[in-house]
Amino acid sequence: MSKSSRNDATSGLVLARLAKTDLHLLSVFMTVVEAGGFSAAQVALNVGQSTISRHMADLETRLGMRLCQRGRVGFRLTEEGRMVHGACQKMFGALEEFRTEVGAISGQLVGELSVAVIDNWVSDSRSPLTAAFHDIKARGPDLHINIHVLAPDEIELAVLDGRVALGVGVFHHHRPGLAYGALYDDPLELYCGRDHPLFDRASKPLRSRDHDVIDYVRRGYLAEEKISPLTAAFRSTATAHQVEGVASMILTGLYVGYLPVSFASQWVDDGLMRSLMPSRFRVNTTIEIVTRRSAALSLVAGTFVDALKDNAPRDQAAAVSSKKARH
Repeated sequence: MSKSSRNDATSGLVLARLAKTDLHLLSVFMTVVEAGGFSAAQVALNVGQSTISRHMADLETRLGMRLCQRGRVGFRLTEEGRMVHGACQKMFGALEEFRTEVGAISGQLVGELSVAVIDNWVSDSRSPLTAAFHDIKARGPDLHINIHVLAPDEIELAVLDGRVALGVGVFHHHRPGLAYGALYDDPLELYCGRDHPLFDRASKPLRSRDHDVIDYVRRGYLAEEKISPLTAAFRSTATAHQVEGVASMILTGLYVGYLPVSFASQWVDDGLMRSLMPSRFRVNTTIEIVTRRSAALSLVAGTFVDALKDNAPRDQAAAVSSKKARH
């Protein structure tokens, strides 16, 4: 379909008054796209698949175009569907900003806050997450919070495409188009479990024969070769895609792997893990807030960022800054 044809096809909806029904149909469309199909969207929408199909058909009729392919080959957006989805993201974002600004007039935070964080961050006793949520809800009792737990690269993509207002995690390579601000340091160390052959001499330098008993848990959510060059030569027969998975493999006594010191402390205190040569393998990392560089934060998102910073560990207060993404 040509650009002019697409413009003609959408003129009925674009030029006419946008009715409440149209907003509902577009909302259904957004949910279907985010869920990845009609079947998966049933739970989120709390309606049957036949109802979703009817709503989608009504929307396609209103727009005069096919938005998606569905059937045995699965669900996928057409070119027009991708364009409409992008326009919907902008429209609903603008509506949310309107609600936020109007609420601010009365001194209340209203609307929605969507945040993505790394897994198991709440287990860090220094994490400001729960305190920040408490503070922002005190200012907006009716504020709806959506929290997503994702891998670091998924957090960055979710911020880039507007699915979340901001993300929090450890980001080893800053992406163009994103702005990063430090919260506090969260170092990593290399750990082994109590039943591992190196447990009793974990603090001693590795001997050449020690490499024969090392099996390293690779982290599937980052580029290991770039992030951890010291472990690049280690034998590896396991990959974990969340930090909890790394911990599970270490606790078997068969593997070594990197964990945040704050996260591993629960097992170290119980004598179930030890750090291997921290003077050599320790990696200094920083928990950071990531936002879109080109988009100003809404009042709700900006207030939440301030709450995170206010509740960050005091000894890291001086480290909180806005760092531009490297090109």
